[in-house]
Amino acid sequence: MRQDAHQNLQWLYSLEGRGIVYKLERMERALKLIDGPHLKLKVVHIAGTKGKGSVAAMLESCLRAAGYRCGLYTKPHLVSLSERFRIGAAQMPAATMVEYVERLRKLYEAQDVKLTFFEFTVAMMFLYFAEQNVDVAVVETGLGGRLDSTNVVRPLLSVITPLGFDHVEYLGSTIEAIAREKGGIIKPRTPVVIGARQQAARTVLGAIARRNCSPALMLGRDFSFRPRPDKRCFDYRGLKTHLTEVTLGLLGPFQYENAALVIASLEQMRAMGWRVSDEAVRAGLKAVTWPGRFDIVCRRPLVIFDCAHNELSIRALLKALRVELGQQTRPRLVFGCQADKDWSRMAQLLRRHITDATLTRAAPKQPLAPESLYQSFACAVPTRIVRDPARAFEQVLAQSADDDVILVTGSIYLVGEVYSHFLARHGRRGLFPEAVA
Repeated sequence: MRQDAHQNLQWLYSLEGRGIVYKLERMERALKLIDGPHLKLKVVHIAGTKGKGSVAAMLESCLRAAGYRCGLYTKPHLVSLSERFRIGAAQMPAATMVEYVERLRKLYEAQDVKLTFFEFTVAMMFLYFAEQNVDVAVVETGLGGRLDSTNVVRPLLSVITPLGFDHVEYLGSTIEAIAREKGGIIKPRTPVVIGARQQAARTVLGAIARRNCSPALMLGRDFSFRPRPDKRCFDYRGLKTHLTEVTLGLLGPFQYENAALVIASLEQMRAMGWRVSDEAVRAGLKAVTWPGRFDIVCRRPLVIFDCAHNELSIRALLKALRVELGQQTRPRLVFGCQADKDWSRMAQLLRRHITDATLTRAAPKQPLAPESLYQSFACAVPTRIVRDPARAFEQVLAQSADDDVILVTGSIYLVGEVYSHFLARHGRRGLFPEAVA
């Protein structure tokens, strides 16, 4: 990598020191300086606590199967920052990303616009997708919705996935408060698909939709799904679309709910004139890949990477283990999490279903010291501390038999660190191919 390229990337990561700014005025100014690329895009905007990345990946896959050139923006990345900016299943070329960083850095420093790391990447994303003339962009929020940096768009459709308790210091400590924040992506006279199941959340989101004169489709009211565990598929019933025995490229029964949200979203897009056939829906859902989400990366021993990092996602992960691998499966756990998560509750849920635990330190951000976790696991199963994530994974791998199951979970950052090490062991650099520069 050229020295100036390395310096620009170092500068970009230094912006993380500016923390989180939960307001939109600076974002709007920054985008105005680059001629408002967000207003030139057709956007599907996705918020929620659980599943929004999977929903985004499935929706992009279906739209691509239908012949559309689709941009996909998700966060955080696992191995490479350029994963966040994908077009047609390929991530932004590293050299192109550096050019965008340098270009925007010069502009914003000249105008004295001091963006956070996330704000800067959002500006890059909008500009890249607009200049690449994508047909549609699927954009995942970062934090919340109402004041998230992505919430400057005028979407053609909003999607709100299941809600739970996460980032309560920003979003509030009640499900009603969280719903109000997530519901901030609902725009006037713009359809919204809602996957929240709590009645309190549905009441709040329904009221926001009515105030905005926005047609709302709710899971369980306007569309539904029925798992077919005997055939590892599901049936979908919506307002006009009825599909039977739909198969997914992603493992875990929780993905059926996410897929139902995707099909409901595509129903809404069809009503607007988007051409997405039932065949494209089936093909897209079957072909989708989403690394780090009940992701089996090795078979002997069976190694699963999963980015579960809160109570809601840990429960979904444990259910997936039972359904996919059987009730008696007790994996060897490699676990690390962030200090701001409900780590005690996650440990309480996991320790009843594992053989042993290896605790590690999942940098960056605010990693929890593994010593703080020790007693929460040691009271139930053999537990040790290996502070380096790659070494923790290698030790468990070396000490496992071919028929063992190894589960790496607790933090997106932990999975990213271990994934990077795992890819290097197999001579690979990234999770996705790079787009043609």
